[in-house]
Amino acid sequence: MKLKATIDNIALAALVFAVVAIAAVSTVAVVSAESLIATNERILAAQRVISSLEAIRQNALALNIGEQNYIITGSERDLGPYRSGAVEIEAELAYLAGKQQENAALALRFAELNSVARQFIASERQIVETRKSQGFAAAQAMIRAHLGDELQDRLLSLTHQVLVSSRRQLDNLEADQVVYGDKVRRLILALISSSAFILVFLYGTLRRLNREQRTAQARIAHQATHDSLTNLHNRPAVIEHISTRLADADSEAALGGFALLLLDLDGFKEVNDSLGHDAGDMLLKEVARRAKLVLRSADYVSRLGGDEFLIVIPQVSNQETAERVAEKLIFSIAEPYQFGNHRIAVTASIGVSMFPRDARDRETLMKCADIALYEAKNAGRNQAVFFKPGLRGGRRD
Repeated sequence: MKLKATIDNIALAALVFAVVAIAAVSTVAVVSAESLIATNERILAAQRVISSLEAIRQNALALNIGEQNYIITGSERDLGPYRSGAVEIEAELAYLAGKQQENAALALRFAELNSVARQFIASERQIVETRKSQGFAAAQAMIRAHLGDELQDRLLSLTHQVLVSSRRQLDNLEADQVVYGDKVRRLILALISSSAFILVFLYGTLRRLNREQRTAQARIAHQATHDSLTNLHNRPAVIEHISTRLADADSEAALGGFALLLLDLDGFKEVNDSLGHDAGDMLLKEVARRAKLVLRSADYVSRLGGDEFLIVIPQVSNQETAERVAEKLIFSIAEPYQFGNHRIAVTASIGVSMFPRDARDRETLMKCADIALYEAKNAGRNQAVFFKPGLRGGRRD
């Protein structure tokens, strides 16, 4: 009888110990899971800050490219595609202003970054106003002075310094993420020996939380490289894509090279003016859908902004192949669009440049495509024109 009582006491003690152990391990597991979630949220916030800083740098460089082209050509169209960069820089500054308390590296340098960026934006706008009020020569002189000063270098240097610090902070957060993840997994293994139910519950919960975090991270990465309206690749993404192809220009040329198709809709402004921007947005989405239908999966289609699209056709060894692609695009886009009670008709003009035939660097290739597009517009629209020496660019409407 005494032996049975002793065994019962031991079993009771073991049960109490197991319950206490489960409660303790569960408590630690919950705390670790919360720490993992908080770390993931901080990672997302740090990634968004880095994305904003990179956007400021890209737009500053884009404005600089527009100014350099403007000095050479004196054409307003060389400034036009880049003018929205100042607005985008202001938007990113407004976002970063609200994130200073969450990012130590940003808080330390934001006041200086904000001041330099706004001086940079002000100088850009002054160039535009000078062009309107005093003409090309005065604006050209101002741009030359602007390109020679230290304002852009200071802006790029500041954003680089904050980016370096922010990425270091992100690396530390990701290291913490691994530590918390490993800790949570060890606690789950400890709970297996005590309670299958607790194991299933915690494992399922953690998988759901991690899946949501991965989905959010993937969404942010997608938004950084895709146009929010059409879901096509955006300007920074296609510029990076072309630059990557040209990193080994000889190998790319050996594969046949590629063609750049710069596409602009004819009559899009009239649709916006007569039916409103909602109809214009619907039209752009439908044009994007049609373009993807007629292109191969290997072709790279992007929206640069407004009603302008840039398409990269790889392994194009002759002009006839690019002509067939351009013709399919023109035919597909010219088919009427039905939005509710409204039947809309627009066409497409396309300017084409080819690597390596026309140029071996990204800026010149895009410039050649733009000149060819101007020629297509000037020749009556609804057609594709290939760049050739002697073509001269001008204003595109």
